[in-house]
Amino acid sequence: MSINQITTIAKECTKYSFVAGSALFLFYCLTKFSPLVPVGLLYIMLALVINLIVFLSLLITIIVHPEHCLTLLKTAVVMLFNLPVAFAYMWIVTNQL
Repeated sequence: MSINQITTIAKECTKYSFVAGSALFLFYCLTKFSPLVPVGLLYIMLALVINLIVFLSLLITIIVHPEHCLTLLKTAVVMLFNLPVAFAYMWIVTNQL
């Protein structure tokens, strides 16, 4: 697999995780439909596992291909931006219950 393919997969994973999580959050905030809370928590756990696998793949690729370190690290940092967003969403929802 090429470096471009790896970074593209990571960026797509990050984008779709953010969009799906934001959609769940927005739908909950607009409707206060309480069954969405466990669905959202399940989504967070699933997204965490998938993103962790992709993130670790980036780190392993850095070890294997150190000449692409900067590109891979930038992508890894972008992936980490989803963490504070997810924690903020979770904090807002749990404090509204």
